[in-house]
Amino acid sequence: MKIVFILPYFGKLPSNFDLWLKTCQANPEFDWLIVGDNDLPANLADNVSCFYFEDIPALAKFIQAKLNLKIKINSAYKFCDFRPLYGAIFEDYLDGYDFWGFCDMDVFFGRLSNFLTPEILNGHDIIQRWGHLTLVRNNETCNRLYEKCFDYSTIGDVLNWNMNQGTDERIMPYVGQNAGLRCYFNQTWMADVAPHTFQYRMDRLGDNNYTSQIFAWENGVLYRYFLNEGHIHRDEFMYIHLQKRDIEILNRVTGDFMITPNGIYQKTREVNLSDFFSDSRLKERFDLRYKQMFNGLVRKRVLDTILSGKIVKYMIYKRYLSNLWKHTPDITVTTREHEVAELVTHEAGVIG
Repeated sequence: MKIVFILPYFGKLPSNFDLWLKTCQANPEFDWLIVGDNDLPANLADNVSCFYFEDIPALAKFIQAKLNLKIKINSAYKFCDFRPLYGAIFEDYLDGYDFWGFCDMDVFFGRLSNFLTPEILNGHDIIQRWGHLTLVRNNETCNRLYEKCFDYSTIGDVLNWNMNQGTDERIMPYVGQNAGLRCYFNQTWMADVAPHTFQYRMDRLGDNNYTSQIFAWENGVLYRYFLNEGHIHRDEFMYIHLQKRDIEILNRVTGDFMITPNGIYQKTREVNLSDFFSDSRLKERFDLRYKQMFNGLVRKRVLDTILSGKIVKYMIYKRYLSNLWKHTPDITVTTREHEVAELVTHEAGVIG
């Protein structure tokens, strides 16, 4: 199976880019295409290539020519609504690929092939339903699925509305499911770290969370380490998503690395109790930053709806989502099928 993830990224690359790239390179069975304005080598790595555009309007012009639609893109966040169209937009690049997909750059990948197995790939058309990682089969039916995603409006209206309507994860997977495509959604594969808590707590993971949990990337595999009843355990995840967080790299990483609320650092020994320690000063800074970010998001939503005279459109959109979700059976896997955690050390002690 040939698979490529398409990722538009404009502006300064994030602090974790080199480590993100490292986790891509550790998955040679998969390819990545970075689309953006960064002056990167055309072939950044054996499985990572770049498609250069001077700026976002230049990419918008390219999309207009491909889709015969007059569009504008005012922010990179708006690409969430364009993701279901990638099969059509980048069709010239996709020749020979069985799947195309999209992902974020605020993630670190583990061993993808441990989850995206031949059985999963052969048996499904849409795999996962989240913007930080989704795969779509590269065929005519799936590549035109986006045409069914805008029933509450028109393609042009949605793509030219400044507000991100989350077409990639709020609409497309459900539309695909209702259209009879073979879908597989498994939220236990991913560590989707909640943005509002300093300590790592995963959204949508329910009871499979622990008060003290951190991550380590070890020889291409992503492990979660957690404290439970005085013992350190670990289990494997497909990737970790550090949404809306500052990702601080504490030292130069040349091999395995730890991923903790305090920051990311080279892993030079076995995980022990000290790795779970949380810096209270960093928590105070985190809480302040989150409050500022949340208020900014609220202000933007008000600007994009009420102050832009689109409150009626917004209500129509919300009603469409409600009806779509209500009439689509939830097939998401929410619990792990068997015990996958292993005991790492017997006595972890307690954190004072």
